[in-house]
Amino acid sequence: MTEQASDTLADALKPPVRRSRLQPALLLGGAALLACAALWIHQQQELAALRQVVSTQLASGSSQQVEQQKLLRNLQEQQLRLQQQLALVEGQQSAAASQQANLTAMYDALTRGETQRGLAEVEQTLAFASQQLQLAGNVNAALTALAAVDQKLAQLNRPELIALRQAIAKDSAALKGLPYLDVVGVSARIDTLTALVDKLPLALNERRSVSQAAALPQDASWLERFGAEAWHEFTQLIRIRRMDQPDAVLLSPEQAFFLRENIKLRLLDARTALLLRNEDAFRADIVATQRYLDSYFDAKSPEARQFAEALKALQQQELVIQLPSLSASLAATQAARLASEKVKP
Repeated sequence: MTEQASDTLADALKPPVRRSRLQPALLLGGAALLACAALWIHQQQELAALRQVVSTQLASGSSQQVEQQKLLRNLQEQQLRLQQQLALVEGQQSAAASQQANLTAMYDALTRGETQRGLAEVEQTLAFASQQLQLAGNVNAALTALAAVDQKLAQLNRPELIALRQAIAKDSAALKGLPYLDVVGVSARIDTLTALVDKLPLALNERRSVSQAAALPQDASWLERFGAEAWHEFTQLIRIRRMDQPDAVLLSPEQAFFLRENIKLRLLDARTALLLRNEDAFRADIVATQRYLDSYFDAKSPEARQFAEALKALQQQELVIQLPSLSASLAATQAARLASEKVKP
């Protein structure tokens, strides 16, 4: 009982305990501090992780930078080698360009000399073709010469020869457009007439011999032949002639031979005039041949009719053709020669 009383007395003597109103606030503050500490710790951990990541990336970037620097140095070395090779190539190209310029100059000098020689040959060919064209009217020879000249100019292949080739093409077209004169065909017809002269019967002499041969059959006896000859001589005693027409001249065999030879000479002269394009001489010879035919030969015979028709066709033949000259081509050739001499190497 004493002990219980002493405890109660001690408790009673103690000051009363006061409950503070600040205890919840302290609890809240401590909780907030703990939360802040936890957040700070979490942030520190994330910052440490971020630092680690950044350091890792920095290390990786450094290694990449080192590799890039190595690659850059390699590229610089390759660029330097390429520049050296390019300088070498430029030097070789410069030397090649110099050699090419020298070769071009030599080629120009050579081709210019060849062009001048070729133009000299072309001028001679054109001059000869022009002479043949004007003197003999040989259109085929002129066309052949122009074709050869154009081929020669095509082989030269020079720009200053373009005008010359155009002039030659124009002259060739003009010659091809001319009317065609068949000199060979006309000459062949004249030769046929020359061969036919010996077969032409004379007006009286040969016709009389033919009538006598026709009157006597081949199997006639000598008595019949004698009677026919006697009758023929008797009928020749009396002749009836028309006075309004001139009689044909009676020719001896020797005279007939010279007559035929004279006609042949006339036909040969006509052929010569044909080759020379002398139309007046050609027509004069044909007219003279026709006059011989009408005066001395039997116009009713088939040979004479054929001969007369051929002569009529020859009289209608036109020989004179206005031939163009090659003066334009010759002038173009001279101009091309002057232009080739003025070209600088």
